[in-house]
Amino acid sequence: MRRGIVGGFALLGVACVLIVLAVASSFRAERWVEHSLELQQSTWELFSLVQDAETGQRGYLLTGDRTYLTPFLDAKTQLPEREARLRSMVALSPEREAQQTQLFNLIASKMDELERTVHLRDAGEMDAAFAVVKGDAGRQWMVQIRSIVTNMDRAEQQMLRQRTAAMDQQRFLLMIAVILAIGMASALTYMVIREGQQHATALRHSVHALEQEIGQREDVEAQLRQAQKMEAIGHLTGGVAHDFNNMLAIIIGNLELLLRRLPEGDARLQGPANNALNGAVKAGELTRQLLAFARQQALQPKPTDINQSIRDMSALLRRSLGESIRIETVQAGGLWPAFVDRAQLESALINLAVNSRDAMNGSGKLTIETANTVLDRIYAQQHVEVTAGQYVMVAVTDTGGGMTADVMQKAFDPFFTTKELGKGTGLGLSQVHGFIKQSHGHIKIYSEIGVGTTVKLYLPRDFSETLDEESFDRREDEQPARHKVLVVEDDHDVRVFVVNALREIGYTTVDVPGAEAALHAMDEHPDIKLMLTDVVMPGMNGRQLAARAREMRPDLVVVYMTGYTRNAIVHNGILDPGVRLISKPFTLSELGRELATAIREGTGERV
Repeated sequence: MRRGIVGGFALLGVACVLIVLAVASSFRAERWVEHSLELQQSTWELFSLVQDAETGQRGYLLTGDRTYLTPFLDAKTQLPEREARLRSMVALSPEREAQQTQLFNLIASKMDELERTVHLRDAGEMDAAFAVVKGDAGRQWMVQIRSIVTNMDRAEQQMLRQRTAAMDQQRFLLMIAVILAIGMASALTYMVIREGQQHATALRHSVHALEQEIGQREDVEAQLRQAQKMEAIGHLTGGVAHDFNNMLAIIIGNLELLLRRLPEGDARLQGPANNALNGAVKAGELTRQLLAFARQQALQPKPTDINQSIRDMSALLRRSLGESIRIETVQAGGLWPAFVDRAQLESALINLAVNSRDAMNGSGKLTIETANTVLDRIYAQQHVEVTAGQYVMVAVTDTGGGMTADVMQKAFDPFFTTKELGKGTGLGLSQVHGFIKQSHGHIKIYSEIGVGTTVKLYLPRDFSETLDEESFDRREDEQPARHKVLVVEDDHDVRVFVVNALREIGYTTVDVPGAEAALHAMDEHPDIKLMLTDVVMPGMNGRQLAARAREMRPDLVVVYMTGYTRNAIVHNGILDPGVRLISKPFTLSELGRELATAIREGTGERV
């Protein structure tokens, strides 16, 4: 049986080779047919161009209107290209070469005659032009051109019939070969079926493996759909947050100015104003959370010792969670440095810890663990947006009630929460998710009902081996009146607030609505040493303005303010090196600290 199968496959192989040869021959015949058709079409198109040129020439001679010359001019432009195309096609048909050479010479003579009459008409020699037209040479050339084109077309028609017959013959042979191959394949199928019965068990195992692979692929597709949904929601929420920031900047700033100017001890006025300010500040925090989810916050990643960061924030964690939550840390020795924004990482850990506290109803055990981890290619293939490589893992585990599969699937959705109304915004986990993805990391939830939940953060490893020693010195400038600040902001209400805020702090200000006005102001005020500019403005943006301003004054200190940072000073979610940025909305104290730090360092952002 096996020898018969082997012999049958050998014969089937021979039949397949014959089929391939027949198919190749059929394709060649079909290409020759296409060549003949294309050659016919190109020849008649060439003839049509000459006719159009003659028609245009006659119209011009009769009317003097140069618009009639359009077909003539088009023909002069297109004829070289068309002739070159025909020459390349004639290379496949040498028997036509002599005819086409004669045709091209006649066409050249005809076009010379047409051009000569046009020049005579242009020179006002109409009688001479009409004399050329009435001569018999031009007509004879067109008769000869038409004759050659017709003869070439007939010859090509004859060749086309021959090639079509050859193509039909090749297809007939191909059909015979296919029928033979089908007959042989049928015989082989019968033998293979009998042989295959002895391998049914192996086949069942293969089917089972295939089912597993399909299941894995469906999981990956589900992850991809989830990622696409999160991205779409992110674009929407990010856009809303950016627009909302400008409005909040005006509200918060003016409420602070109002509180400073209200009479002290007047609770009737200060109480409502404080409540309004607190609400606006909470709204600003909400927009920051939305930007974090949308992956549009400005990150400043640096090589960071994760173990040290956890130790530094241990006191803050204990205050946030309360005495009834026991905190345990398991820190790996020899932990790699991570390339991450330390402040945002600590905010993410606080969010996770608070979520765990709520899941444990205020009593239980929280474990924070670190480790070096490698996510291999197999894991990356099973999880969308994961790049295989080395990561620093931070796991936050609680002993709460756990999550169901449905809850885990929606856990990162913005505004999704299982807490009671008024006890959560539903942005905690979505903010962490956006930060981790923007940092080119990975986040994974593991949960079991009645046991607890573990959230693992995978942070990209840093290979520079230079740890960040970040300084949090935020001393404010003690003599702001010594400095004149140029405020550049296209939004009138925001500009008014910023100017009032700076004057309230003690700075002298000059304000302008755009970049061009800012450059003029620098000429008029040589004592300006600091520029506070919006990033996104009509025409020249803040980054371009800073470059122009530095050409005029190299020692100028630049601080950016914005509610939308993309592309101008932030690329791939990371703040450009050396950039000083204050995000809208901001308070007077935040504005004062940022300007004082910029002045003290004396560098700002170098372009």
